[in-house]
Amino acid sequence: MNIGLDLGYGYVKGVNDKGKKILFPSIVSIGFDRILSGIFNTNENIVDNMYVKIADDGGEKSYYIGELAKREGFSDSFMLDTEKYNQSEAKALLATATALLMTDEDKIINIVTGLPLKQYQTYRKQFEKEIKQYKAIVSFPEYNLTRIVKFDKVIIFPQAAGAVYHALMNNLDKYMIKDSYIVLIDVGFKTTDYVVFLINNRLRFSPDLSGTLDIGISKIFVALDKLYTQKTGSNTDTEGLLSILENNNIYFRGQYIDFTKELNILKNELARLIKKSILNSLKDKYEKVSTMFVAGGGGKDLYPYLKDAHANVELVKDAQFANAYGFLKICQMQQDIA
Repeated sequence: MNIGLDLGYGYVKGVNDKGKKILFPSIVSIGFDRILSGIFNTNENIVDNMYVKIADDGGEKSYYIGELAKREGFSDSFMLDTEKYNQSEAKALLATATALLMTDEDKIINIVTGLPLKQYQTYRKQFEKEIKQYKAIVSFPEYNLTRIVKFDKVIIFPQAAGAVYHALMNNLDKYMIKDSYIVLIDVGFKTTDYVVFLINNRLRFSPDLSGTLDIGISKIFVALDKLYTQKTGSNTDTEGLLSILENNNIYFRGQYIDFTKELNILKNELARLIKKSILNSLKDKYEKVSTMFVAGGGGKDLYPYLKDAHANVELVKDAQFANAYGFLKICQMQQDIA
């Protein structure tokens, strides 16, 4: 089986070549046996209710992952450490996502995943080695499901560059304008990657024009946390902040508190910072850009505020999964070559 997996700071996005896709928050907490879970959670989707036991070289540990960690975890915060890729929590996300995308018949697992451009050159080999050597027994006790996770072929690819494969996949000829440039902006939770390609008979990656910005949707989270306290005199958790971001409001003491105005201001300012940085990087090459693509879960949220960055700005189809689908395409292409 081939898997494309985007281990984002905010969400894990995964797809396989059998058409299955998964999405859950990148939140990991220590887990405990839940005695009453069998009474109340029998009809819940496994992705929304992940109590997981993982046995690897470090022994067996229990975790709440994703939505369950957000609701009931000892820690409900996202993983924002720059070097998270060598941490046990990151491996727990990797193992859990892979187990969910596997079936009992899958004995060979090929995977492509990615790193932000800023980290790619430094951490690529280390991350690839760790995944190749990784083996775990992953079980979901409440669903009587166990998988053995190990990888046969591993490729680490730059984020955003993966999304380009997805953006161009179905209509490459439309964008093959000689001597022009294509830009893809991938807005994530902690970072924003932007990649630039020169069209010259084929796509040529332009590393000097591409980069990673240390800004993403988490900037809005920080501001929302302060605004919530100002409006209510109280504090909220990650689940509450996500609710505000998704719904523009939150229920508090018998009424809905509206954040629409504040969110519009915050999103517009974040988009302005992103546009300014990318335009400064492109300089005179901006005049030769034919298309700017916007991808990522954050890109989906910010697209209305990024549309004026260029005369031709397109939101990538299924933007939150753009890297995962691009990684899957790369995985399949490598298998065809082999």
